[in-house]
Amino acid sequence: MLRNQRGFSVYTIISIVLFAALVFILALPNFFNLDKEKNIEDCINNMKTIWVAATDYVRDTSADYDGDLDKLTGTKKARDPKNYYMQTIPFCPETRTKENYIVFGKYVEDKIGTEIKQNYGVIVVCPNLIKYPKHFIPKAFYENMDPTQLQNYMIDDLDYIDSQTGSTGAKKMEALMSYIKIWKENPNAFQIRKGDPNGLKALVFPELFPNMNAPK
Repeated sequence: MLRNQRGFSVYTIISIVLFAALVFILALPNFFNLDKEKNIEDCINNMKTIWVAATDYVRDTSADYDGDLDKLTGTKKARDPKNYYMQTIPFCPETRTKENYIVFGKYVEDKIGTEIKQNYGVIVVCPNLIKYPKHFIPKAFYENMDPTQLQNYMIDDLDYIDSQTGSTGAKKMEALMSYIKIWKENPNAFQIRKGDPNGLKALVFPELFPNMNAPK
């Protein structure tokens, strides 16, 4: 049997090299973050965590939320003052650079007769959505979250945006930013959406609603 000067057989050396190569190959996905399906799941879970925290924050403050995640990690819960709205700020696992998730929360008081009803909704968007269009909270997540009427409007519209843009990340991001801008800048957004299920969709995708007058 062939041996080197220290007495190791060639076969032993080959076995060691092959074992090291196998360990490297198995570790490769984690080391270089190559497990795409796990990254999708982790990113969506991050967005769910942020959504829950931001929704509680908007409800408790009765005001719009500008997306500053430091407010969630630095503010104690109004209904549970021993804990913060969120413990740490998560980041999308696809990139090593820490870029915050895009978050917006809307608060609206809707007067029905003599009753004033609180409505609030939150949108969370992955900053890497253009490259990874599957990083999107699925509609099914909201089913057991007891959403308000406003959030239900958002859920329906976001699902529509997702269906229209599919795997085209750039188009999806553009549509979502346009949709968020409507809620930020149009004081009548809630009433428009309440009056017509397609009201805000027509503002985001005017080419899909050519016969519909743009709501104001």
